[in-house]
Amino acid sequence: MINSVTHLNKQISFALVLSLLFLENSGCSKPEKQEKFVAKVNDAVLTEDQISSALNDEDNKGKYRSEFINDWIENEILFQEAEKAGVLKENKFNSLVEKSKRHLAASLFIEKLLGENKIEVTDDEISKYYDAHKNEFKLPDDAYKINIVNFSDFDKAVKFRKAWMETGWDKALNAYRTEKSIISSEPSKLIYKFQVQPLALLRIITNLQPSEVSIVVETEPLKFAIVQLIEKLDKDTVPALESVKDDVAERLMMAKRREFVRSYIDKLISDHNLEIVRYSE
Repeated sequence: MINSVTHLNKQISFALVLSLLFLENSGCSKPEKQEKFVAKVNDAVLTEDQISSALNDEDNKGKYRSEFINDWIENEILFQEAEKAGVLKENKFNSLVEKSKRHLAASLFIEKLLGENKIEVTDDEISKYYDAHKNEFKLPDDAYKINIVNFSDFDKAVKFRKAWMETGWDKALNAYRTEKSIISSEPSKLIYKFQVQPLALLRIITNLQPSEVSIVVETEPLKFAIVQLIEKLDKDTVPALESVKDDVAERLMMAKRREFVRSYIDKLISDHNLEIVRYSE
C-alpha cells in the first residue's frame, strides 16, 4: 500500500488505463454519440475525446499525438489476437486481473481521499525543503527554462508570435485564451536537453539567446511550436530555487501526501483494531 502511495501519480494513471481494459475491445467501444474517429481496428475505434483524455494522463506526458495513435493501433491489434488465442481465459491472466483490481481500488480510494482532504504547500515550506535537499536537484544534463506554445494551425501560430513579440507572453496568451488551435502552452517549463524532441526543436533552442523568441517550427505533422529561451542551465549545477520551484513544490506535495496517507492508515489500524500478522519463513 505504501509503495502505491510512493508512485501515486503513475499508479492512478495506470489504474485509469487498466479500468478501460475491461470495456469492449480494450476500452474503445462504439460511442453512443457521433464522435470523430481517429483510428479503427475492426470494431474497435479511437476517438478524438479519448486521445485528448489519454494525453493528459501522467503516463503519456510528453508523448506526441501521432506516437500515441500508433501505440494504440499496435496494442489493439495485439489485444484482439490475444483474445482470439484465449489469453483472456487463462488462469495467469485472471490472476493478474484479480491482483490489479486491488491496486486499482486502493489507488482510486487514495485519489478520492486526497481529493476530499486538500493538501497545500506554502512558499516557506518550499524554500525549506529546497535548502534541505539541494543536492537532489543537481542537473543530470544541460537544461533549458522556456516558454513554449503549440498550435495545430500554422497561420494562427504566426499571428500569435507577432502578438507575442509586440505585447509579451502573458498578454498574447491571454488574448488567445479561447483559440481552439492552441494544443498546449507551458510557461517557464524546465526541460532537459535529452528530453527535447524533435532534433529540429533542439537546434532552435540551443541557438536562442535569453529572452529571444523562435520562429514557428513544425515539430510534427500539424503541430507548430514557438519557443522562448528564458535561461540555459548547465549539467551538474544546482539551479536556483526559482528555476526548479515547480519541481520542488511537486516533490514536497508528494511527500506530504505520503505522510497523510500513512497517518490515515495508522488511524485505521488503531480505530478498528485491525489484525495484521507478518509471517517469517
